[in-house]
Amino acid sequence: MPADGQVLWPAAALLLVLTAGYLLVHAPFLITGLVLGGLLLAAVLARPLLVVGVMLALGPVDLSFVTGGFKDLLPQIGGLDMNGIRLIGVSAGLGILVLLDTRVLREALGRWGVLYVLFLLFAATTLPRSLATVDGLRLWLKLTYPLLIFLTILGTARTPRDLERLGDWTLVGAALIAFLINPIYVISGGYEVTAEGVLRIRGVGIHENPFSFYVMAMLLLSFTRYLLRGQLRYLVLCGGLGVWIVLALTRITLLASLVALAGLALFAAVSARRWRVLGIAAVVGAAVAIPLVPAVLERSLGFVPSVGELLALSRSPMALYRSINWQGREILWPIVFAAYLAQPWFGLGLGSSTAIVRANFPAEAGQVVHNEYLRLLTDTGILGVVLFFLAMASWFYGSVRAGMGEGRVVREFAYPAVGVMLAWTIVSITDNAFDYYAPLTQYAGLLCAGALAASRMQLEGEEAG
Repeated sequence: MPADGQVLWPAAALLLVLTAGYLLVHAPFLITGLVLGGLLLAAVLARPLLVVGVMLALGPVDLSFVTGGFKDLLPQIGGLDMNGIRLIGVSAGLGILVLLDTRVLREALGRWGVLYVLFLLFAATTLPRSLATVDGLRLWLKLTYPLLIFLTILGTARTPRDLERLGDWTLVGAALIAFLINPIYVISGGYEVTAEGVLRIRGVGIHENPFSFYVMAMLLLSFTRYLLRGQLRYLVLCGGLGVWIVLALTRITLLASLVALAGLALFAAVSARRWRVLGIAAVVGAAVAIPLVPAVLERSLGFVPSVGELLALSRSPMALYRSINWQGREILWPIVFAAYLAQPWFGLGLGSSTAIVRANFPAEAGQVVHNEYLRLLTDTGILGVVLFFLAMASWFYGSVRAGMGEGRVVREFAYPAVGVMLAWTIVSITDNAFDYYAPLTQYAGLLCAGALAASRMQLEGEEAG
C-alpha cells in the first residue's frame, strides 16, 4: 500500500489546481490578486529590505489596474483592489517578520517602537464597538503600515549602505514618476478642469492631494541630498518635483511644504553650523510659493487680496476663518465633534467617524472627516490621541537627536525626517493623511528609522574603533 503522503500530496495538488482553475474562469482578478499577494508575502519574509525598497520606489502608483479597476473585488465589504492587496500582503508579511525575527521584535518592544505598539493595541480594542468595523480595520492597517516600515528598517538594516540603497531606490522611483510616468499619465488625460476653469493635474492614477504630498516628501529628501552632496542632479530633481506641486494646486501642500522646508533648513543650519542652508531653502520655497500663492488665495478666498487686505484679515482670526472656502469641512467638523462628545476618553471605535460622515452627508462629500486630529479623537478618544502623540514625538525627538550628531548618512535621513514629520502635522489639519500610507506616511517611517539606524551604526563603529 502507498504511504499516506504519496496519496495526500497528489490529492492536495489536484484540489489546488482545480480551485485555481475555477477561480481563473469565474474570478480572474481575484486569483491574480491572491497569487500576487502570496508571492509578495513570501518575498517579504525572504528579503524584507528589498520589498520595502520596492514599496518605497512605487510610492503612490495606483496598482488597481492589475485587478481590473478600482475596488472591483469583494464589493460586499466595501471593495478590494491591488492597492488593498498590497496593504494587506505587505502588512501581513512584515507583521509576521516582527514576530519571527528577534531583532525586529526587539525594536518593536524597545524605546522607539513600544509607544506606537501600545497605541495600535489600544486602537484594536476599539474595533468591536465601532460603528463601522470594516472601515476601522482598514484604518488600523493603514496606521500600522508606517510602523512596520520603521521596524523593518531599524531591525534588519546592517550597514550604512543598506540605508543609502533604500534612499536611492526611493529617489529613482521619484525621478521616474516626475520625468517619465506622470507626464505620460497627464498627456493621457490625468487632469481635471475645475468649475472655475482652473487646471489641476493628478498623479500616477491617484487624486492630486496625495500625489502632491508624495512629491513634497520626495522634494525634502532630494533637497537634503543636494545640501549634503552638492550634486546637481538632486537640484534638477527638486525642480521637477516642484513643478508637480505647483500643477497639483493643493492648498494644504503649499503650507506644509513651506513649514517643512523652513523646519528642515533651520535644523540643518543649527546642527551643522551652515547658515547658507537657510538661503538655499528660501530660494526653493520661493520657487514653489511664487507661482502657487495667487492660485491658492483665489481658491481659498475667492479673490487675490492685496497685502493690506491680507494683513487686515490676519488680525481677525475668526474673520479669516469665515472668509476661507473650506469646501464644506466647516459643516462636517461640528457634527463629528458633537458625536465624539458621547465617548470623550475612549472614543466611539476606530472607523466610527467615517460612519458618522456617511450617515449625515452625501457620497460626493467624501467618506472621511478631513481632519486627522478630529478623526483620531472621535475614533479613539483622548487616550488614543495621547498615545499616538507620544509615539510620534518619540520618532521626532529621536530624529532630531540623531541629526545633531556628525555623519552624512545620519543627516541625509534626519533632516528630511524632521521636514516630513512637520508636514504630516500640517496636512492632517484639512486632509486624511492616515489614508495616504503609500504617498506619505511610509516615508516618515523610512526617514525616522534611517536616522536612528544610521546614528546607531555610527556609534557602534566608533566604539569598535
